[in-house]
Amino acid sequence: MLPYVDFHATGLTSRGSYRIDNRGLEVPDFFAGAFGGRVTGRVTMRFDGLQFRADTHVQDVRLAAVLPSIEHRNFPIDELHWDGQITADTVETWSGPFQHFEISAKTVWENPEQPAEHHQPVTADWKFRYRYDPNILTIDSGEFETPSSRGSIDGILAPRNSALNVRFQTGAIETYKDFINALRGAGPHSPEAAKPISGSVGWDGKIAGASGGPAFLGHLRGERVRYDGVFLDYLDGDLTYAPLEFTLVRGHVRRGEMETDIEANLSLANWSFLPESNWTAEINFERVPVESIEPLLGLRYPVNGSLTGQFHGRGTRRKPSVTGLFDLADGKVYGLSFNRLRGQLNVSPDEVRIADAELRFFPPGKENGRGAGIITGSAGYRHEDQTISADLVGAALPLENFEKLQSTRLPVGGQVSFRLKANGPVRTPLGDGTFRVVDLRIGQVIVGSFDGKLTSDSRQAQLELGSAMTTGEVRGGCTLGLADPYPLSGKVSIKNINLDPFLLTALHLKEFSGHANADGDISLNGSLKQPESIIVDANLSRLAMNYANVRLENTGPVHFRSTKDSLEIDPVTLHGVDTNLQIAGSVQFAGRRGVGLRLNGALDLRLISGFAPNLDARGPAQINASFEGTLDRPRITGRVHIENASARAADFPTGLSAIKGDVVFDATRLYFENMSAESGGGALHLSGSVNYAESPLRYDVSVYTERVRIRYPEGMSWLVGGSLRLTGTPTAGLLSGRVTIERVTLTQGLEVAGMLVQAKEGISSPATSSPYLRNLQFDLEALSAPDARMEWPGAELHADANLRVRGTWEHPILLGHIHILSGDLYFAGNRYRVTRGDLNFSNPFRLDPVLNVEATTTIQQYEITLNFNGPASKLTLAYRSDPPLPANDIITLLALGQTSSEATARSGGTSQSGTAGASAILSEAISSQLGGRLERLFGITRFRVDPGLAGVGSTGSEQNAAARITVEQQIARNLTITYVSNVSSTQQQVIQVEYNVDRNVSIVGLRDQNGTFGIDIKIKKRFP
Repeated sequence: MLPYVDFHATGLTSRGSYRIDNRGLEVPDFFAGAFGGRVTGRVTMRFDGLQFRADTHVQDVRLAAVLPSIEHRNFPIDELHWDGQITADTVETWSGPFQHFEISAKTVWENPEQPAEHHQPVTADWKFRYRYDPNILTIDSGEFETPSSRGSIDGILAPRNSALNVRFQTGAIETYKDFINALRGAGPHSPEAAKPISGSVGWDGKIAGASGGPAFLGHLRGERVRYDGVFLDYLDGDLTYAPLEFTLVRGHVRRGEMETDIEANLSLANWSFLPESNWTAEINFERVPVESIEPLLGLRYPVNGSLTGQFHGRGTRRKPSVTGLFDLADGKVYGLSFNRLRGQLNVSPDEVRIADAELRFFPPGKENGRGAGIITGSAGYRHEDQTISADLVGAALPLENFEKLQSTRLPVGGQVSFRLKANGPVRTPLGDGTFRVVDLRIGQVIVGSFDGKLTSDSRQAQLELGSAMTTGEVRGGCTLGLADPYPLSGKVSIKNINLDPFLLTALHLKEFSGHANADGDISLNGSLKQPESIIVDANLSRLAMNYANVRLENTGPVHFRSTKDSLEIDPVTLHGVDTNLQIAGSVQFAGRRGVGLRLNGALDLRLISGFAPNLDARGPAQINASFEGTLDRPRITGRVHIENASARAADFPTGLSAIKGDVVFDATRLYFENMSAESGGGALHLSGSVNYAESPLRYDVSVYTERVRIRYPEGMSWLVGGSLRLTGTPTAGLLSGRVTIERVTLTQGLEVAGMLVQAKEGISSPATSSPYLRNLQFDLEALSAPDARMEWPGAELHADANLRVRGTWEHPILLGHIHILSGDLYFAGNRYRVTRGDLNFSNPFRLDPVLNVEATTTIQQYEITLNFNGPASKLTLAYRSDPPLPANDIITLLALGQTSSEATARSGGTSQSGTAGASAILSEAISSQLGGRLERLFGITRFRVDPGLAGVGSTGSEQNAAARITVEQQIARNLTITYVSNVSSTQQQVIQVEYNVDRNVSIVGLRDQNGTFGIDIKIKKRFP
């Protein structure tokens, strides 16, 4: 082993042959085995002065073995953890026993096939010279590269005056952590060495000074840098890093949204920033989030916002001080939201103080408007003794900004102004102040305005409260103890005060569809440390309530106690129209959520509308019931007797009247007993039950009626009987059953029928806002009665039907068929007899029935037959006559009452079709306006006015320009009398009696306008 500090290796071997002469010694084939490789060359020694020289070639030497041999305290090179395969040409000189050793070399490092364990491969190209006596390493040129870094070095490394030029860049500074710790003198297992280092770093500068403690001077650029608890996304600046100093000039730092310019100087002790180390810094912020700054300063305050300011820092790491002017925008402190805070900040080891502060608030949604609330003054907090000092004035502060006052059910609003002076310990300060709350709003209700005075003597704080309202009055106060458990007590007297928001809180309701006010006293007792212990005890002499349009007042004292989780009600009697109700019991809103209530007396059913807004219930009821169990699964026992009440659900086509019977509760369900009602002129009988023991509740209700009229959809009226069953939950239901249809009436005639059969998107009932009706499903079977008929003004059809109604309330689906047996309808002055017809409903997506309907009418001596075929949306019409006529004559005959040839003959060869058409249109217009009213007034089947006389049995020669009136009355189903009269002559009258023996045989008796009588027998025969 060689005894040198700079070179301490073992396991070296050497051999060679030598030759000696008078001048010296020569080893021409020197060989040495070292560090896994070999050194070969020529060694000479001159006897004169014992001067040695070696010209050698190094091959396959491992760098990982060489670095420990040249490691020493001032040159911690082994901590680089490099490994490579060294090839070099060297010249070494020394004298005597390796004295005055010098070496110059050119070397190349190449990647090894297998790097040593925990080492990273390195490639390099070096040219250097080392002199042992002055301990100087001169690097003429050097370049190296590892998988994560590369660099170049040139210059002198000396014990006192090193001057190395370094260019270095790495994407993983953590790979050099051991080297950095060794330079700083941090032991391998010390707390300082355990601090994490990572990031990407670039360095262009110098290493100067003593090799044992060099100074790093130059420009530093880092990304994603971490050292201990400090994280930076970006760092750039001119850096000086020495054992005793850290200086950053023209620095720029970014972390998240925080970006700032910084100048800093830190005093170090052997590379470390100790708690007693001094520092100074100048920092400028421009709209920087506060929460991103605090970790850099080691601070933890509940402050958020965007900070702009200029700050000067100084002191030691243990006791930092910061002063500066700041502007904090869109901030929040301890849950208090504000728009802007300006002032002078002074942070010292003992105190945090804000002087000349100006704090501005805008109500939510009005940040760009006027009317900002403002707080001015100064405040400070001392860390050591946890004391505060404050002198503050506030004006028009919006309560909406105080988040700790808000709740989802009952948001608080209004404006508060105050003046406050306080000093002393945070929990027990001395202070006094006044405040005023204007238009205090709880929920959506404005309670009023209040004045108050607050005083504190370090033992307790006292609040005196008075009201400043146009109606109502509040007087009283409360006391808060300032020692654990912070006891709270107080009493307030109220007069004509709005109780709506307080009822919402006490009853845990989402909304209150009414109004209540009261007179009385309310006391408060408990402790702030245990909010659940606070008891509100109310003794009201007057309680007036208007709920669901029912006015109720107490007939005796009202006493109840409310806590955060419970409500207890002493027996109280409320009196109103049809109501004399006594309530008593208790409710728990936490834990099991137990309930124990008793209701007894008369009840106005309108009160139910407050809990079920979509139900309009009216009438008196007697209730005798108790509520036990839990709010989730109440057990209700008792009975409700209803007599002559009414109910109607919103958007439902029909309601119930004359409701009477009993609703019986048996702890888990309710059922109907002797329950009946009237609807649409018919009687209904209700049975079934509602199971409310489980959530959601389930119901199964059946209704039976012999006959009832239902108007649905608009323009249609159904006379039906049968039974219906409604099952489901409060969110969805199924209406099923079987009904018999006796009559269907279209109040607006064919307009409604046409709308239904031509609907492209299917039947749509009136839109509803009720979620329950939107989710209601149908499964109804409808059959026709033996004499079922469909009617509208001017028509009566007898039919046989078998229909099925499916779908939902807003989109019902109709399936099945309607077979028309017979019937009559009137149009344009003619009576059409429907001889056969079928309507098939088979489309489950929209109402588009397939029609096959045939109707006949007789005009003069012609029998016209019309046939409608195909889907209602693409209906085709075919027509024929007996005796046969051309198609244009049939159309003219239907529209004008005469054929084209007759019209020409009667006009003497001049076409009068235009005049006749106008006459027909005028006739229809007059008849439609007058006919309907007279038919309803006198009970006439048909009334018609024609501007020209052209009717039963008339001829062209007998026709004149006078008007005529036609009155028709259907005496029986198969007997019809028609009377036609000329308004200008009582002699020209036509009387016709028609008796239908069956569908194919009819007898017609006629007296024409000439007084001639005749009888016709008409027989219809269809031939295949």
